[in-house]
Amino acid sequence: MSEAMSNPDPRLVRAYGKTKEATTTPRSGERDVMALVTRRLRAALADPSDTMLFTRSISDNMTLWSVLVSDVMMPENALPEELKGHIASVGLAVIRECRKVSSTTEKVNVQALITINESIIDGLN
Repeated sequence: MSEAMSNPDPRLVRAYGKTKEATTTPRSGERDVMALVTRRLRAALADPSDTMLFTRSISDNMTLWSVLVSDVMMPENALPEELKGHIASVGLAVIRECRKVSSTTEKVNVQALITINESIIDGLN
């Protein structure tokens, strides 16, 4: 397990908690957290010289997707099995992409991560 997955950004955890409390449904809370992480990815893409922002945004995205994958794999998750499988598959691909942040030979495709997140946000609307 990576450092980001075992020690998520406390700001992300607080934002998730605040969003969860302030919203009326879990679905809208998930959408809001996904939107927050996606905004951070866009900011990192816009300023590639800010390596701290880049690394943190990728770490936050990986943490978010790790939580989502774990959630859909829980037996008590009420989503249809086929949808759960699709979400898990996409999530694992996102996590693999995020792990490239520590690679010296591969670059993270931030635009692809943004596009995937935006698709999920659209589905949660």
